[in-house]
Amino acid sequence: MKNLTLLSQIQVARFGRPAGKDIHHSVDPETGHVYVAYSTGPSEGVLVRISEIQSPYPDITELVTFPPENDVNADQWGQVVGVKFLVDIQAVCVIFSHGDVVLFHNEPTESGDTLEIVGSVDSGISCMAWSPDEELVVMVTGEGSILEMTKDFDVIAENPIDVEETGEDVSVNVGWGKKETQFHGTEGKQAAQRKVDTSTFTYSPDDDDKHRLSWRGDGTYFCCSSKDKRLGCRVIRVYNREAILQTTSESVDMLEHGLSWRPSGNLIASSQRLPQNRHDIVFFERNGLRHGEFTLREQGDTVVREIAWNCDSTVLAVWLQRASSTTGTEVSGGSCIQLWTMNNYKWYLKQELLYNGDSASVASFQWDVESALVLHVVTESGAYQRNQYSWDTYINEMLSPDNLGTAAVVDGANLMITPFRVMNVPPPMAAFTLTAPYAIQHVSFSKLNGGDNMAALLADQRVAFYAFAEDKTVRPLAAPKLLGMIELAELPTVMVRQIAWVDEDTLIGLQYDGDISVDSIVVFKLAFDGESKAPRILSKTDVSLDGLYQRLYFNQTYGDILLQQADGNLVSVEIGNDGEEPKLGRWSEALRLPEGCPWMGTTRIGSGHMEYREKAVIGLARNNRLYVNDRLISSETTSFCLHNHFLVFTTATHSARFLPLETTLSELKIVDNSMLPYDESIRRVERGSKIVLALPYSVNLVLQMPRGNLETVAPRAMVLSVTRDALDKCDFRTAFVTCRKHRIDLNILYDLNPKVFMDNVGEFVKQVKDVDYLNLFLSFLRNEDVTKTLYPVSGSGPSSKQLLQQQPTQPHPRSKSGSKGGAVVSPELAEKVNKICDAVRQELQKLDRNTYINSVLTTYVRKTPPDLESALLLLAELKDQDQKLAEDALKFTIFLADVDRLFDVALGMYDFALVLMVAQWSQKDPREYLPFLNELRTLEKYYQRFKIDDHLKKYQSALQNLSQAGEKYFDDCVAYIKQHNLFKFALKVFAGNANKHKAVLRIYGDSLSINGDHVQAGVAFAMAGDKEKALLAYQEAGLWREVMVLAQQLKYDASAIAYLARELAEKLKLDKRYLEAKALLAEYAKDSEEAVSALLEGRLWSEAIRTAYLYDRQDLMATHIAPGIANGHHDLMESIRDMQEQFNKQTRRLKEVRDLKIEKALAEAAEDMAPDDGLDNVDMMSDTTSMASGFSRYTAANSVLSKSSQSSRSSQYTARLKKRHDRKRARGKKGSAYEEEYLINSIRTLILRVDGTKSEVHALLQCLAASMSLERARVLQQEFSKLLQDISGHLHIIFVPATEEYLAKKKAAEDAKNERKKLVKQSQTNAHLMSRHEEAVLQAQISQLEEIAEQEIANIYVDAPEMSKDVWDVDLV
Repeated sequence: MKNLTLLSQIQVARFGRPAGKDIHHSVDPETGHVYVAYSTGPSEGVLVRISEIQSPYPDITELVTFPPENDVNADQWGQVVGVKFLVDIQAVCVIFSHGDVVLFHNEPTESGDTLEIVGSVDSGISCMAWSPDEELVVMVTGEGSILEMTKDFDVIAENPIDVEETGEDVSVNVGWGKKETQFHGTEGKQAAQRKVDTSTFTYSPDDDDKHRLSWRGDGTYFCCSSKDKRLGCRVIRVYNREAILQTTSESVDMLEHGLSWRPSGNLIASSQRLPQNRHDIVFFERNGLRHGEFTLREQGDTVVREIAWNCDSTVLAVWLQRASSTTGTEVSGGSCIQLWTMNNYKWYLKQELLYNGDSASVASFQWDVESALVLHVVTESGAYQRNQYSWDTYINEMLSPDNLGTAAVVDGANLMITPFRVMNVPPPMAAFTLTAPYAIQHVSFSKLNGGDNMAALLADQRVAFYAFAEDKTVRPLAAPKLLGMIELAELPTVMVRQIAWVDEDTLIGLQYDGDISVDSIVVFKLAFDGESKAPRILSKTDVSLDGLYQRLYFNQTYGDILLQQADGNLVSVEIGNDGEEPKLGRWSEALRLPEGCPWMGTTRIGSGHMEYREKAVIGLARNNRLYVNDRLISSETTSFCLHNHFLVFTTATHSARFLPLETTLSELKIVDNSMLPYDESIRRVERGSKIVLALPYSVNLVLQMPRGNLETVAPRAMVLSVTRDALDKCDFRTAFVTCRKHRIDLNILYDLNPKVFMDNVGEFVKQVKDVDYLNLFLSFLRNEDVTKTLYPVSGSGPSSKQLLQQQPTQPHPRSKSGSKGGAVVSPELAEKVNKICDAVRQELQKLDRNTYINSVLTTYVRKTPPDLESALLLLAELKDQDQKLAEDALKFTIFLADVDRLFDVALGMYDFALVLMVAQWSQKDPREYLPFLNELRTLEKYYQRFKIDDHLKKYQSALQNLSQAGEKYFDDCVAYIKQHNLFKFALKVFAGNANKHKAVLRIYGDSLSINGDHVQAGVAFAMAGDKEKALLAYQEAGLWREVMVLAQQLKYDASAIAYLARELAEKLKLDKRYLEAKALLAEYAKDSEEAVSALLEGRLWSEAIRTAYLYDRQDLMATHIAPGIANGHHDLMESIRDMQEQFNKQTRRLKEVRDLKIEKALAEAAEDMAPDDGLDNVDMMSDTTSMASGFSRYTAANSVLSKSSQSSRSSQYTARLKKRHDRKRARGKKGSAYEEEYLINSIRTLILRVDGTKSEVHALLQCLAASMSLERARVLQQEFSKLLQDISGHLHIIFVPATEEYLAKKKAAEDAKNERKKLVKQSQTNAHLMSRHEEAVLQAQISQLEEIAEQEIANIYVDAPEMSKDVWDVDLV
């Protein structure tokens, strides 16, 4: 669907006065200077440089004339044969027919001259061709030999052209197949019988008898076209870089002199003359075999002068010389250059440049060596022309529902039209083919008739107007009709190259005036006759422009008319009323694009009314940069288009992106939504796809593949935009059908605007109305807001990260119930399905319940939880009215819900007739359920219900019914309560009966005791009045106060209470509850000695002394307390000395470990800095290295896969190995990597232990001081004080601050862990979008992040422990 648009045309009217047609030129690709060499006489010539071409006054400099002054052989130079600018040496090489080779240097050489005569070929030179890398030059001598030289003009080889050999690579027939057995197409088998007599082949009468040379793009081969006198026809020979003949082309009758080797290397192009003035462009492969052709569409006598491929092999230029002829009042003839391109195996004529008149005929032309679509032309009159083209698509961009999505493809005089809203016709075919009187140069769509009417600019400066029928709903769609034509040009030097049909009566043209070298716009006011609609010009207004412009842009929707210069500067054009001159000015705040953008468009960005939205210009540069105003959006864009809701563009990474226009200009950017499960802003497309158009107010995006075929896709973003638009207008049917067709979750019909949906439920039912559609909608409902989880509105909602944080567990899109995985939903959202089902059911019942019975049943089944009971009641009611309808409805209900579940619900309703109805239409075997039902029928009412509920595992209801069955079933109730753990429910059931209630409490207490809950068991027994069991339960729980109270209530005697108190005291001492044990022994057992012993065991020295004096047992001071204090002092001293020894030992080892680490680091640094003599004279780029690097481009994917698999295997620890590794780390073995970490953690634990000993030391010091054991107290205080001082003095040595390297490593590990989680999530959500290579690369990234995240980092930087500041010492000691 691509066309060529002429962006700019620059012409230098006259650079000299050539004599004859020997004019040659070359272009400096760096500066753009053009060097023209031409003959001014039989042996005279001139070299001219044209610079500052884009200025109104280009600089034309005559560099040198030939022959030089004082040349003794001035009459032997001959005509100019060729010219080439050499970039490396900044010189122009000119050759002459008599064999002279001259170099003209831009800068003087060492001798001070700029002109250097390199040498001469005695036999003369007929043509020359430099290799693409300018390292070699090939010439054809006057003797018919190939002469190859280096860039320094050292001869490499000289070989004759006309030889009998066919070359080294000539094809060999090994007898595989015969011509008779091959496929011959429409010609049939007669083609195999036809014998070709090559002896009759001859030369073309148009042949100029000259040789031609052409290099392949990579410079490894070149070809030569010459007349072979032996064969009697022209042949093409292929040579390698050493000028050795490789192949010779097969004989072709009347093969002509034109020759060009496609830079990509697959085809050699030439021309062939056929009878009836027919010319074919024929192609050869490197092996010399024919490879297709196409026919030129010329009617009269024509000569093919030259052909040339552009540098990227996409366009073939053909220079034609037409014979002069007179038809009526028109005189035709002169030269033309046709630009051909191929797609889908069809050759299209995209542009035709006319050079009418003898003096204006083309003398030479060539493509630019760097800019693929720049053509340089020199005419015989001494004029130079530079034409710059751009690929373009001619499409209707009107944002209107009436837009047919029309696309136009130019093919010479044929305009191929396809309306994509109606049909998708693959190229090279089209829906309609319009034939114009002349070749078409440019096409513009108007804003009339939905934007489908168009105007076509012809190469002869006429404009043809075409229009579709007003009623475009008629099928088949009628072809556009030609309204008429107007003629634009009045002067031959003024050429309109682009047009814009901006209004019904206004046509604008962008033109170039060759006489004054400036661009201007011309505005034509038109009138269309009433019935015939034939156009005619009413007025014409020219407006000069300041500078040169490359693009005239017209926006059909908003009426914007913009002009763009090559540097991106923008000028707005405003068309006034009749008689007023158009105004040029600025367009919004965007004065210019950052660079020249051949592809551009305008739109409005924002929400609300159109007049309040921001204007924006979108530009796509040749370097794939996409701009919105002056801001870069993407640097890898290959094509773009504007939709009514999106800026759509494709990228070099084979994806289509959709940026919403309903946002602010600052927020129009690419957002990473890869963490979302469904990212509508991006879609994968086929490699190399480019956008043709995005149909406005439609879901279709038309893409063209590199090979030319079309693909219409429905991206999710465009589908959702159509759905949202339909829902905004309450067009529920369109929204439903769109979602159903494109597999969009139907929950969006409600979630997009719940209030509007609920207010219009009746309208929704009436529009959708089809029962199957309603059932489908109801079946998809679930308690989830898909506008937040699946389809958040792009550009207006939270980021993907915020959405994931808000939805930690997202329901699966196909889940049949509410949220999955325990996701937290709002109460309103939790009732969504129920609310919709109830509302839809009410509307269906208003219409006709029997017609929509299946949908009504669906509303019951889809509720959360399913209301199967109501559905079955409705079926039972329906059965009495219409048996057949009830059976069908029951079948449908069985399809929706599990039949076993329906059977159980019916059974739980205690309605045996309903149970039988369900069972009959299920797959159940009657032998399974009939005996069970018959058995139930024989039972009493409540016992029957108990059996049913027990069968359905409704245990509480079963217990309720069993409790009502009678007194005889109470024992069964007790057993049932125990069996199903229904104690709490049973307490409610039997709350009205005191005896039964206590019985339940007793069995509940037994159950609690068995389960170890003795506290609650004691409470239960106490409520049941069973004090003995309550006492035992409290005793097990250690609640000694409750036990003693119950013992008093049960009238225990003193000895029993004392025994009970001693048992409880022993239990409390085991739990280290020494004070409580002392209370029991002293108050209930009346044993003060045992009480003091308990206190001494708990090291409660002061309390033990107080108790001894309280009970007047001073003797215990000598027998118990003094020895106890002495033992406590001894144990505490031992503990302090052990802690001191451990601290000293571990601090010494910690210092050794750190010193060893420093020594090791210094040794490694010294080793790295030491010079290695063994590395001298070593070639770092070995053969192996170069082989690997050269092969890596083909093995990238495999290497990624192998690394991914290896790293994933090495990082997958089993649980056992992980535990073993952790145990090994915790041991801190001497010399291991984790020894330092173990030492620091051990010292930290020791310090905390010392800090916890302070209170014990303080208590013992007070007792020792009070008992005047001052020596012991002094020793204890000194030892502990020394330990504390040592710890305080070493804290800053042990616990050092973390280094930056350590913190960076920890942060890197943490970041790697978070990034890995993100990539894992991305791989899970986008697995269906990724290619195998992308998946492998992602897995390799995940594995690398795993290695970083799981690297072993010893935690040697911890904070020092906080020690208490409580007073522990005694001043008087």
